[in-house]
Amino acid sequence: MRNAAPLAALLLLGACASYQPHAPVSDVQYNALGHDPFWLLSIGDDRIVLTLGDEGGRADGGVITVAYPRSLPRTVNGVRHWQSGDSTGTISVEARPGTCQGAGDRTYEHHVRVRLSGRELTGCGGREIGEKAA
Repeated sequence: MRNAAPLAALLLLGACASYQPHAPVSDVQYNALGHDPFWLLSIGDDRIVLTLGDEGGRADGGVITVAYPRSLPRTVNGVRHWQSGDSTGTISVEARPGTCQGAGDRTYEHHVRVRLSGRELTGCGGREIGEKAA
């Protein structure tokens, strides 16, 4: 299934049956997600797309999607950075290596910080590396 990672992420976060997840980019290069509030980031083809719930929002509540032109990542000391946008609508994404515990006891390979104009989100990203031991 093409772009199954965003679909799986939404399902893991408890998306209700009436919510129709979508694949906002083709040729996905990187995915990340977080909760409290719910957010999902996809980087691919020619853009960075952030789907974001209201403050304190959940995946089955109201969400907005914002797209930014894709920038190439730069890596400094093993940390990947993407930055895009203009002075009033910017996004900065930082993917730091290290095991990150996500929702549903899922474990990912990176800690992710997304900075927007006046807002910061934290979560997990990259490849899923397993579930927490019971």
